[in-house]
Amino acid sequence: MDLTLLLLLSWGILLLIIGYALCFIQNKKLARLLSWGIIISTTIFSVLVSQDKPALYRMITIVSLQLISMKSIVMVETYSGKPQLTIFQWLCFATTWFGMRPKLFEALVSKPLDGIGALLFKSLSRIAFGFFLLFISTKTEELYIDHFYISDLLMLAGMSFILHFGILNLSTLAWRIFGVNLNELFISPYKSKSLKEFWGKRWNMAFSEMTSLIVYKPLIGKVGKATAMIAAFLVSGILHEIAISLPAQAGYGLPLLFFVIHAIGMTLERQVNFVKTITEHKIYARIWVYAWLLLPMPLLFHPSFLELVIRPLRAILLGFWS
Repeated sequence: MDLTLLLLLSWGILLLIIGYALCFIQNKKLARLLSWGIIISTTIFSVLVSQDKPALYRMITIVSLQLISMKSIVMVETYSGKPQLTIFQWLCFATTWFGMRPKLFEALVSKPLDGIGALLFKSLSRIAFGFFLLFISTKTEELYIDHFYISDLLMLAGMSFILHFGILNLSTLAWRIFGVNLNELFISPYKSKSLKEFWGKRWNMAFSEMTSLIVYKPLIGKVGKATAMIAAFLVSGILHEIAISLPAQAGYGLPLLFFVIHAIGMTLERQVNFVKTITEHKIYARIWVYAWLLLPMPLLFHPSFLELVIRPLRAILLGFWS
């Protein structure tokens, strides 16, 4: 076995052991401090160990270990002194589900829940559509129709349909069969009429749940809602730097800037009456949200990340499809 892979797997196993053990610590401040220490050390370890690997390898490595390390801190924030999950339930929550609500896995194993057939159809159809978008993105590049970020948007949308709206929904479906009341993590984001609705209720509920639990809620009583919200966006930006810029070894600061911009947008929605009027309009509200998402998107998914991570991943996926 590759020595790098062996080291990464060993670290992952260690994270699972320590992550569960932290929940037994009665002193919540100490447990919280140790959890953040694990997150930071995991980032440093995964970056150093994978630095000589291809960017796609680095991204998968960094994101996978970071996800498991984040599970430990949501466990600490959810259970104080004694986890309500068995070791088996913890392992299932930590390794097979992107969401951040461990309490849902307390029901494992129970009777199957409804909606499985509809979710299966939705998942498979969106995966198929995602592959279609990936194929179209390659054709736009071949025809040099790559102005205004068009081919990149098609490629990113295709990846999103495959992963966010397809594979993650299959994971939701699988656990609903075993009685875990999981729901979709991406809930019709195109319907959003404000940035608050987009980030808080529709896009990546796993990330929203996590930042709310480990940043927003602990800070809100100390610094107020506005500052706690900004802090949550800053942490989101840092985590995206870890997932995007570190694997590409380029574009540092751009994902963070994207989330700073969105923190500004959220502040405007909260404090400026004119903006509140926009978000209440049926059409202008959608334009408002799409503008904030699409115009700065090249900051989040910067050229180096697209070239070194997303395009190789697209080639692999289309290779399986063909």
